[in-house]
Amino acid sequence: MNGLIFPGQGSQIVGMGKELYEKLPNAAVLPDRANQVLGYDLKKLMFEGAQEQLTDTRYAQPAIYTCSAMYLEKIKSDGLLYDYVAGHSLGEYDALLAAGVFNFETGLKLVSARGEAMSQMNGKGTMAAVMGLKEEELIQYLNSDVVMANLNSKTQIVISGTEAGVDAVGHKLAGKDWVKFKKLRVSAAFHSPQMARAAEIMKGVIENTELKKPVCSVICNVTGKPTTDLAEIKTNLIAQITGQVRWYDTILAMKNAGVSRLYEVGYGDVLKKMNKTITFRPKCVGLVI
Repeated sequence: MNGLIFPGQGSQIVGMGKELYEKLPNAAVLPDRANQVLGYDLKKLMFEGAQEQLTDTRYAQPAIYTCSAMYLEKIKSDGLLYDYVAGHSLGEYDALLAAGVFNFETGLKLVSARGEAMSQMNGKGTMAAVMGLKEEELIQYLNSDVVMANLNSKTQIVISGTEAGVDAVGHKLAGKDWVKFKKLRVSAAFHSPQMARAAEIMKGVIENTELKKPVCSVICNVTGKPTTDLAEIKTNLIAQITGQVRWYDTILAMKNAGVSRLYEVGYGDVLKKMNKTITFRPKCVGLVI
C-alpha cells in the first residue's frame, strides 16, 4: 500500500519545479495557471528568484503548493495508486489536492490567503528545533510564551513562541551536551497561539470554500489520524494554523494502516530525512524525474 507525503514551508528554493516544467507537459501548465490566479509572475519567482522574495511567507506558500502540485502530476503520469495522503503543515493543502478535496485553483486561492494572513504576524515570534529530548522531557523547560509546534519524531521537536520565550528555553538547555537547540530562520511563531488572528481570517475563508469528500484517507496534522470526513477535515485545517503538526503520529498512522512505501511529493527530500528519525517507519522514497 502506498502513501503520499508533501513538504511544507522551508523547502522553497530558486529553480524548484523547473526540471518538471521542462519535461512534463501536465506539470508545465500549472505555474501559468497560478500566474492567472495570483496576478503576479509566480513562475518567474520559482525559477529565477530572488530567493529573499521566495522565502517571504506570502510568496513561499503559493510557490511550494504549486511546485508540489507539479510533482503530483508526475505521480499521476506514472499511474501510481495511493490510499493515504498527508502533508507537513502547508503540505496538507497539497495532500487535500491529491485527495480530490479541491482543484488546483481552489487550493491555490486558499494557500495564497493563508500566506497573506500568516505574514501579518511577521516579526512577532520565532521557532527553534530541539533534538535529544522527548515530549514529556521537553515540557519542563518551556514557559507560558512557548509551545511545542512540530512533533517530528520522538526526540525532534520544534518549539514556537515569543523571541524572549524561545531564547529562555535555549538558555535553560545550554550546557546539556545531549541536547541540540537551533533557532530557525522563520519570520513568525507558526503553529502557536500567536497565529490566532491568522486562524480567524482563514476560518472564514475555509468555511466559505466548497470542498468535496476525499477519494482517499487524509491524515490531518493536528490529530495524526486518518479521516475521510469532510467536516472534520475543515475543522482540522482551521485548527492547524495555531495547532501542532503531529508528524510522528502521522507516519505511525500510515504504518498502522498498512502503508509500506511513502512517496515524498515535492522538491527535495526534507521529509525523507526527517522520517529516518522515526522508528518502524514505512520506506520513504523520492520521485525519479
